[in-house]
Amino acid sequence: MLLFGCIGGEQPNPTQNESKNITPPVKIIVGEQQNQTGTKNLTEETPSENQTKGADYFYNPDQIFGIFFMDIAENGSQTDAILVKKGDLDILIDAGSKEKGGKVVDFLHAHGVDDIEVLISTSADPQRYGGIEAVAENFGIEEFWWSGDGSNSEYVKIVEQMGEKARIVKDGFSTNLNGMKFDLINPPQKPFGDFNNDAIVTRITDRNFSILLTSGIQTGAQGLLTNQKANQIKNQIITAPYYGVGAGTSNIGIFLITAKPQVMIITGSSDDSAKNGGSREPYKKLMKQYGIKWYETYVNGTIRVSSDGMTYDIQSLGKGQ
Repeated sequence: MLLFGCIGGEQPNPTQNESKNITPPVKIIVGEQQNQTGTKNLTEETPSENQTKGADYFYNPDQIFGIFFMDIAENGSQTDAILVKKGDLDILIDAGSKEKGGKVVDFLHAHGVDDIEVLISTSADPQRYGGIEAVAENFGIEEFWWSGDGSNSEYVKIVEQMGEKARIVKDGFSTNLNGMKFDLINPPQKPFGDFNNDAIVTRITDRNFSILLTSGIQTGAQGLLTNQKANQIKNQIITAPYYGVGAGTSNIGIFLITAKPQVMIITGSSDDSAKNGGSREPYKKLMKQYGIKWYETYVNGTIRVSSDGMTYDIQSLGKGQ
């Protein structure tokens, strides 16, 4: 059983994030609950070209769900892995670097994952796909989503090992899983031609809660989404694109003004030197200016967002969790 812990505590000031390793849960009211009585997901009843065929789980859409941003990076490397867990439904978004694959596997075991209904590989970035082989060796994977980016032969080889489980997804793909709606708003049908801007961007909504997972998108994709997907990038929580470092946030001001998130989750490594993407300080100054709170996995450890669709809680679980 997945326990989300108590609800309560005060919302931290952004500047406190740099000095505290563990923060209390933060309860934020999203809005009036929408009645979901009778709602079914596309997997069960509604045939469409976007129907998720492989996912097999016990359907219970009224449960609390958790989204875990794993603390798996170290100085000198950015890497990312996110677990979305709602009842019997387990979705893994990226699997960290090859060196961190074992740590991702241990995390999944520790959080009661028995198999993975959907593994989403957001890009051909080895810091995001490298751990897939370790995960596949330890868990059954029912469906594998990727962008179709064939520019990296090592990445393509891993995808080929997924066989019929592999599915190319792009902007416009949408499906419901256990009451959660997954809308993909990137990569565009006409790709940019680089794996960062062609990364999969996923918007997850459950009742009145929404979160945007931006992967490694940089200026090109950020501008496209701001111009063409303004309503869809407006969410309570957003992950910092490209680990929040300078290479991915140099022109992010308009994106932030349009998206208006309440909270930003920054993943990756504490090393934001030029060789590792560039300083996060200009980005943090913008967030302070716009009143956006933020959490950092490399400071606070694994970060868990949990929600019942009416409220959401954010808790830093601490280093090594």
